[in-house]
Amino acid sequence: MSAVRAERLFLWPAIDLIGGRVVRLLRGKREAVTFYDEPPAEAARRFAAEGADGIHVVDLDAAFGGGEDGNNRKEIEEILSVSDAAGVAVQVGGGLRTREAVEDFLEGVSTARAVVGSLPFLDRAAFTHLLRKEGGMSSRIVVALDCKDGRPTVHGWTEDAGAGDAVSAARSFAALGVETLLVTDVACDGAMTGPNLGLLSAVRGVFPGEILASGGMRGEQDLAAVNRALDGGPRGAIFGRALHGGATTVARLKAARDLGRLS
Repeated sequence: MSAVRAERLFLWPAIDLIGGRVVRLLRGKREAVTFYDEPPAEAARRFAAEGADGIHVVDLDAAFGGGEDGNNRKEIEEILSVSDAAGVAVQVGGGLRTREAVEDFLEGVSTARAVVGSLPFLDRAAFTHLLRKEGGMSSRIVVALDCKDGRPTVHGWTEDAGAGDAVSAARSFAALGVETLLVTDVACDGAMTGPNLGLLSAVRGVFPGEILASGGMRGEQDLAAVNRALDGGPRGAIFGRALHGGATTVARLKAARDLGRLS
């Protein structure tokens, strides 16, 4: 499915994978991992049935250097199949660090978006080539703006990107023609402490395209604040631990949004 665009807050449940299993990390630390018993494809099927707008998939094995394929190719293919059948958008990240890797992924699947984090910072020429390549590839690329202390990071959140602060990076991506940013405060990720609204609002101030908020989302109580922070352009929120741990469901989030509880 092509990238979603609308003036409302889209809901993106996350499925992070290690060794074929659904997991959540705390603040991006590999050693702080929680495993969940639900098979990845079943999680995708459940999210789709409850009304998810899209599903955010991360191959953490690949992200932490296990190769571009990681150990989760089979599970990702199953998620793509489930989501395609349900008409739900999908985006996949983790280990897509070269132009060739991104091209191979996008050419190998007909609908999903690719989430890239390190490439836009470490090889701007290759990244620019992808954006300008014929065939509408730019609309299927999501740039991950993963921040520590307000500064973008690379290599699975382990190194500073050397690109200044998040606002400077977002401004440069807007000028380059990037259509979607995934903005994460690593300190909030998986912590269930609420999102970094200041970071989201600051990025929105310089980036008019689609912004997906990630990190710290707890449930319905965060929808209104995130919606306000990202007002002025296409927007969405990614929920991980809150869904897998049972704090909320996609159905409850969707009901809160659709009943107008975002003001």
